[in-house]
Amino acid sequence: MAPQRLRSLPLARIGDEKATEAQDRALAQLPASLPRFATHLELHRRLMLARSGDRAGGAAHATAATDAPPPEKHSLTLCMLVNEIRA
Repeated sequence: MAPQRLRSLPLARIGDEKATEAQDRALAQLPASLPRFATHLELHRRLMLARSGDRAGGAAHATAATDAPPPEKHSLTLCMLVNEIRA
């Protein structure tokens, strides 16, 4: 799972559609016991949405994705990614 998850963010940042494939593969391999990683992958998708020009949609979906896990599961990285999407 890690290689796909790690490929997803840089590909999402440059808008490469291969990011979606990496996200799908990573999600398929992700155990249910790691919901925070699913949230990160969802944020990668929202980053792509924002980078394609839909900043408001990307930010709204990013906020919804981060509201899903409980606050104690939030990480600094997750917060930084949401801020990157909002910017």
